[in-house]
Amino acid sequence: MSIRSRLEDATALWTAGRKEGAFVQILIAVAATSRKRYSRDEWDDSESFRNYVYDEMGVITGGPKYDVALPFRGRTVPLEDILYAHFRCQLLHEADLPEDINLIEPVVEHGQPKTVLQLGTPLGFPVDWIQRLATAVWLALENDSLWPDESDKRKAAREQLGTLVHDSAFCRRPGLQTKQMKNRNERMSWTEDGISFAVSYSPSVSRDRLATYLTSKGKELAEDTNISAK
Repeated sequence: MSIRSRLEDATALWTAGRKEGAFVQILIAVAATSRKRYSRDEWDDSESFRNYVYDEMGVITGGPKYDVALPFRGRTVPLEDILYAHFRCQLLHEADLPEDINLIEPVVEHGQPKTVLQLGTPLGFPVDWIQRLATAVWLALENDSLWPDESDKRKAAREQLGTLVHDSAFCRRPGLQTKQMKNRNERMSWTEDGISFAVSYSPSVSRDRLATYLTSKGKELAEDTNISAK
């Protein structure tokens, strides 16, 4: 089965009103396309997926091209992280969306559909961003050989989107790490109450800074727990 088959299955599910099922197919197509752009030799699954989403942010949102982040669970979270951890992983491993995310339909104003993004708890995620994610896969140059019968249509779509389309093989995502970079990282591991924990961090980070970061992260996790419990 090919990436094209995944998008065709997504279209059939979407038409049948099975939007979460369609989203699963689209996310699989995104993961496969990201591997064409960011090779398995250099990047792990998480990094390649998030790199690809960051590349295609302009197509996905229809506006902001980079550094899109949303308030979620008490902090500001990059959109590529939300799509990877709370959509891709949640749907594939838990078969359901998180309880604090709802899919929001566009509204029609003056005869034209308008994207609706609802910030707050739950987070209202625009349904049309899912469709745009599929468009990014359809338009990816890496997938040209899959749609030879639609080359003119895809070319026209790219021209219409203009500068929103990704224009370089170099990803600009902040904090990205290749496998080689991760292999150079320092690692700390410990056991508490019979549970093993591990932290990977850059060699440039001192133990004092690491302690500060871990303390800050502990407070953040405690706040998330309190928010989820309400």
